[in-house]
Amino acid sequence: MGQWEKASCCLNKKIQIIEKIAVNTEAQCRFIHRREMNGLKRTLAERDVLIWKLIAINEELSSDQTWKRMGKLKSIIQDITHKEQEIMDRSRQIIQEAVIERARIAAELRNSKAQRQVKSQYINPWVIMMSGRHINRKG
Repeated sequence: MGQWEKASCCLNKKIQIIEKIAVNTEAQCRFIHRREMNGLKRTLAERDVLIWKLIAINEELSSDQTWKRMGKLKSIIQDITHKEQEIMDRSRQIIQEAVIERARIAAELRNSKAQRQVKSQYINPWVIMMSGRHINRKG
């Protein structure tokens, strides 16, 4: 396999992995809004595996830098750079949405805790009035 073919093959694998990461990122967004933590954990584990594969491909590409001088691969490299930037921007948005969702969940929990405390500390005035009713029967 020639140097160009090897680099082209690695770059195509990289594009495929980046597209999978993009799909995974959108799935994370859906799970955050639905508050499905099991699905979110699964997608994060899948993303971790994809990132390790991407690291392996980057190491393979960095072992020989001569492929960067080939003009035929510049369009693929630009495409990869563009897609990586899109994923990074989308990931930042999703993290911000996750922080907002976490704040909403915390507010809901605080609200329900306050309601529980109000209910548990409520003293029924009828119970107090009814407790003294036996005094008149005996007397």
